[in-house]
This record gives sequence, C-alpha cells and structure tokens, in this order.
Amino acid sequence: MDSEREERMRRIFTLANIVSFSRALMAIPIVILLNRWDGHLVNFPLWAVFWIALAVFSDFLDGWFARSYHEVSWFGKILDPIADKIVILAAIFFAAPIRDRIPLWFVIFVVVRELLIALPGLWVTKDSRRQLQANRTGKISVLVLSLTLLLLIFKLDPWSYYMLLLSVAMGAVSLAFYLYEFYRFYREDIKPTT
Repeated sequence: MDSEREERMRRIFTLANIVSFSRALMAIPIVILLNRWDGHLVNFPLWAVFWIALAVFSDFLDGWFARSYHEVSWFGKILDPIADKIVILAAIFFAAPIRDRIPLWFVIFVVVRELLIALPGLWVTKDSRRQLQANRTGKISVLVLSLTLLLLIFKLDPWSYYMLLLSVAMGAVSLAFYLYEFYRFYREDIKPTT
C-alpha cells in the first residue's frame, strides 16, 4: 500500500511538474513588479524581464524534462496548460501596464477560448481513455500571446495591435485543433458506447 502511494507521489512530484508549478507561481513577481513600474522605459524593472523570460523558457523546459526523463504523466499534461493560463490571465487582469492597454474584446476572446478548451476537454477526456494535453498550435498560440503582452507593456504601436490580431488568429486556429481533437475523442471513445 505504501509503495503504491510512493509511486503515485513520485509520478506527481517529477522535475517537469515542479517546473510547471513554479511557472504558475511566477505570476506573482511578474504582476507585483509591473504594478510598481511608473511607465517610463528607463525605469522598467529588469527583474520583471527576468521573471517573464523565465516563465516563457520554463514552458519549453517542463516538456523537455518530461520527454527526456520519461516523466510524461496525466497530472503533468493538465498542470502544464493550467500554469500557462495562470500566468497569462494574471498578467491580463492584474498587471496595470497590460490591463490598462488591452482591449476588452481581446480579454473576452481569451477567456471564452480558454473556457471552450477547458470545459469540453475535461468532459470528453473524463469518459475517454485519452488524456487532455496541449497541442503544438496551442503552445505557439501561448508564445504569440506572450509576445503580444510584451509589446503592449512597452506601448510599441502599431506593432502591438498587429500582434494582437495575430494572437487572435493563432488562438482561433489552436481552438479549432482542440475542438477537432475533442470531437475525435468523442466519436472514437464515447459515442460507440452510448
């Protein structure tokens, strides 16, 4: 019994999952540092750059650890996209340099997209033998969104607006891939048994 519990704990507390969990916590210093910034470029907090770069890098690092050390797990496949969403949504809703510049329609798009991925994904995979995980277009979409937020922070117009549009396009493409995958899960794993 103890060995089973130890094995479960070992599968949860992997290096890849620790990196993902740490990324979620990086939202705290990012938001605090951005909110302390007075808006002048010369006074931009360099530690914010460090934490943002570390969060973006950790998104690739956790996947590399999982594959390299054979630590791919159901828990990790859920934790990784949740950590991404925590950092991005915290920046959008709580970091004043972003919150004050980002259009409401874009915030609505991001929130609706996340709900359209999370809710059907959890419903389908609950009754499926497959696992919910981020796809390549989803990862690219997160990277483009991160770059968009950086351009918004530095008020690099009109490039920030173009990146906003590109972010919407990438988000829509990745959403279509997710929904298609969920539909395939439903057709192959759930519908035949109902």
